[in-house]
Amino acid sequence: MSREDQITGERLKKLGELKKKGINPYPSSSEKEHSIEQCLKSKIGTNVKTGGRVLSRRDIGKITFAELMDFTGKIQIVLQEKETPDKEIEFFSKYIDLGDIIGVEGKIFKTKTGQISILVKKLKLLTKALLPLPSQWHGLQDKEERYRKRYLDLIMNPAIKEVFDKRAKIVDSIREFMKSKDFVEVQTPILQPIYGGASARPFISELNALKMKVYMRISNELYLKRLIVVGYERIFEFSPDFRNEGIDRTHNPEFTQVETMWAYADYKDNMKFAEEMITFVVKKVLGKTKTTVGGKDIDFKNPWKKTTFLNAIKEKTGVDFVKKNFEESKKAAIKLEVDVSKADTLGEIMIAVFEEKVQPTLINPTLVYDYPQEAAGLAKTIEGNERFVSSFEIIVNGMELGLSYCEQNDPEVLEKYWRFAEEKFKKGDLEAQPRDDDFLNALKVGMPPTSGLGVGIDRLAMLLTDNSSIRDVIFFPFMKPEG
Repeated sequence: MSREDQITGERLKKLGELKKKGINPYPSSSEKEHSIEQCLKSKIGTNVKTGGRVLSRRDIGKITFAELMDFTGKIQIVLQEKETPDKEIEFFSKYIDLGDIIGVEGKIFKTKTGQISILVKKLKLLTKALLPLPSQWHGLQDKEERYRKRYLDLIMNPAIKEVFDKRAKIVDSIREFMKSKDFVEVQTPILQPIYGGASARPFISELNALKMKVYMRISNELYLKRLIVVGYERIFEFSPDFRNEGIDRTHNPEFTQVETMWAYADYKDNMKFAEEMITFVVKKVLGKTKTTVGGKDIDFKNPWKKTTFLNAIKEKTGVDFVKKNFEESKKAAIKLEVDVSKADTLGEIMIAVFEEKVQPTLINPTLVYDYPQEAAGLAKTIEGNERFVSSFEIIVNGMELGLSYCEQNDPEVLEKYWRFAEEKFKKGDLEAQPRDDDFLNALKVGMPPTSGLGVGIDRLAMLLTDNSSIRDVIFFPFMKPEG
């Protein structure tokens, strides 16, 4: 029998004894009135009622010390002969184990060492823990196990909680900024009859009631645009999206973006908006515009660097792709040691070169604009140059953080694009976007000039918490089942 099985067996025995005594080890009510943070801030002599998980205990003769933790902090509780009723001391000694959740009532006092503590007068078992916690000193060291058992990770590693506190502040700050700019928060379908708005493979399911295929959304973009057709002018949504693609340090099959649509605005308006919004969020979350990510200093202070897509490539590689045809560009890319074997167009070659040779070098926030048409099929092309679209990406620490473009609102142009996408799908491109006739009908009703912006919440959280993997900023990242 393993040590864990032995501990579990002992706890199950205590559980049985408690039930025989008529004591419910899982009561419905707790009578908790104060958080541990509030207890720590209370005046000496204040009566408090709190609760939390027992993390440690020390028995020193006639006095017992234990550490109690809730989601606001930790506090020491003290059970002392002649101060704490004998029945409470006996119950704690006999039935309370590390990991159990208890409620306590008592007075705030300071120990001889000056530590704020609770002198326990009453005690109640709220939840009996049947499995032991990891060692307090070693905790969960294996990253895979931490991701799989996030419930233990957050208990044993308080610094992890700070990551998710910052993530919550990021969302709150974005919402505050959006509201200050008169944007209305909306909610659009996650389950869709046709997926679209991006180029990605969807997750497919079936709606039994109608015997039809349905898809988890890869984007909410087309539904936001429908609302612009309705007459909304400034809208945003925190959008969980689902893409059936690879998993790596910046990709998880389920991720979150904040998506906006802004009528009567173009991508240059959104450049200023994105710069202002992200700087606002950084200041709210960190209290400053400077941070360090992976040992690199990054400053979000305005103004950010701005450069065209072509100039960024030329500046870094010395190659002027606009003067080269497809074959010449392919040779130039191969000379730069970029794999372009799957590239079918000049734009795809340029995108591959940018992503491999340029993007990783952009550390401070940079707005790269006027991408090749292949980068954003639903974007408007630049007037007079149909090879490029009115778009920009936000690059920070070599990572794409956000994307914006002028939305294509000409239904005839979009029809041609979807015919082209359908041909790509037939040839085996499973990421090609399907035709959405209902959306085309909405455009035929008329959508004003509009620009959208999407910013990755997970990636922004990575930057502001100095984490190199998206799995560190998602409570429950997707994991391959054990075994």
